[in-house]
Amino acid sequence: MEFNQDLIKKTGSSLKELALDAAGFDPLCAPLDLAACTVAVIPVTAGQGTIKGFSEALCAIATYLGFPAFITETSDVAGLVEAYQSAATIVLMADDHLYVAINLKTRRVAGNDEATAKGYTAALRRMAGGLTGKEILLIGLGPLGTYAAQALLQEDSGLIIHDLVREKETALLKSCTREEQQRITPGLSLEQALSRTHLIFDASPGAAFISAASLPTDAIISAPGLPLGLDATAAQKFADRLIHEPLQIGTAVMLFQALQRKHFSAGDVSPYS
Repeated sequence: MEFNQDLIKKTGSSLKELALDAAGFDPLCAPLDLAACTVAVIPVTAGQGTIKGFSEALCAIATYLGFPAFITETSDVAGLVEAYQSAATIVLMADDHLYVAINLKTRRVAGNDEATAKGYTAALRRMAGGLTGKEILLIGLGPLGTYAAQALLQEDSGLIIHDLVREKETALLKSCTREEQQRITPGLSLEQALSRTHLIFDASPGAAFISAASLPTDAIISAPGLPLGLDATAAQKFADRLIHEPLQIGTAVMLFQALQRKHFSAGDVSPYS
């Protein structure tokens, strides 16, 4: 996988290593028996329907990580029944509002927003040589950005938050502890925020609103937001210090989160933006 080689070059970690880290697995623990954890990818036709190539991409990611994986022949509820009857351990499925990995044996549910936020936080940490005590600009405070704020604060870092809807900045502050609030800087314009730090986490849905001229020369960017917030010139200039892809990191982290023993109910999974 070309993406994996690029990830190793930028972060020093493979997709599997990064995902295990983000999912909270101790590298000193016994290795997981992935061969015993079959993944079933279930096409979903609800809402706007299936996306061409989506199920195949998920199956390829799971297989690349070492999971036996297959796409169910049937879709929706029938696909879920097929996965269960085939003794699958994990199912991957997505509609217009949720993309989840569900462990059929433990009932563990992993959502894409949280998994993506943790995966891209781990990538930023590795690219930056650690985040503790450093200041990070987080752009976009939708569901993904909110999870990213939680993950970044757990790194004991400072956080500059920026959203065009200022009420989202206020809401995030209210959800944090007093100690966390002291490490968060709200209310800056994008230009002011970009001048404060070279570490950027772009979780916004905006396209090409960050120019090369507005970025510090040593910028490091972790950008799970779709489309990419950097314009074409900035994306090219900072290509060797930019992590951005549509699916691999979030899916990989979800799969390993689904193997964790902690139990989550469906209510713990937030819709993605």
